[in-house]
Amino acid sequence: MRKRKWGLAVFAILGISMAAVQFLKPKPKNIESPLHRKGMFEWKEERIEQPEIAGEIIDQFQITDWYQELGLPIEHKKTAQFVKQLHGQNVKVYALVGETDWGYESEGQSLIQYLEELVQYNKKRMPAERFDGVMVDVEPYTRSRWKKDPEENMKLYVSGMIAAYRFAQEHDLIFIACIPRHYDDQGLTQQLETLIRDGCDEVAVMDYDCGAEAEKIETEAQLASKYDKALHCVLEFQEVGKHGLTEDKTYRNKGLAAAEAAWEKVDQAFPEMRIVYDYHWSMPLMEMMKEDSE
Repeated sequence: MRKRKWGLAVFAILGISMAAVQFLKPKPKNIESPLHRKGMFEWKEERIEQPEIAGEIIDQFQITDWYQELGLPIEHKKTAQFVKQLHGQNVKVYALVGETDWGYESEGQSLIQYLEELVQYNKKRMPAERFDGVMVDVEPYTRSRWKKDPEENMKLYVSGMIAAYRFAQEHDLIFIACIPRHYDDQGLTQQLETLIRDGCDEVAVMDYDCGAEAEKIETEAQLASKYDKALHCVLEFQEVGKHGLTEDKTYRNKGLAAAEAAWEKVDQAFPEMRIVYDYHWSMPLMEMMKEDSE
């Protein structure tokens, strides 16, 4: 998953792509709300500069939750305009944050430092311009040091997430933990349970097993149900070969209908749960829509 160093992030000033707007033709808005929450990951910081494109994507995919990568320092005026527009479309807006190294801080100091900046932004803005929360995508397992002692490193990660979650709770920020689906496969189920119980409001699972989604996230689903947490099933749409993705890990070539069918199977497997359908992420979906229109 692509990451950027937030401390060095600078918003690019880009014009709105007429081509993007052209192929993302809005569907008529439904009078009724979507039956399920649907989330969109957005890794382009400059999307803050392009609220019209974000609005088209929201209409096209009936998005209810938007996870926007947000670098520091926050550009208040443009960010406020962006958040306000999305709220006007009845969409909750979250800052999409996370660096791999943050997973090795037992007190969550770097993540909390980021959250402090977000809190200061919210305090200075009108209610309609404030972020609803954060989608926290920290991936300590991608570091080579993880393999040396997964259990101890998982404890560090969970401890830091709990500390950051407590800070978020104090400042009315919804805190979603984005995790891979394989912590239980590594024998880390006990720590995974602690994370879901004490370290988040909701849990988003990156589900990279096309056709076996419900089976692969059964542990996370059971724990989320046990502690009454919403469960996000995140499906991948990046192209085969990107970040080592194979055909069985992404819906890029299978199409949107196949992804919808996969989400429905997850719903059927866990009928008593609050399942959120999450798309990863906007750019591959825009590419897919463009390809379909040609």
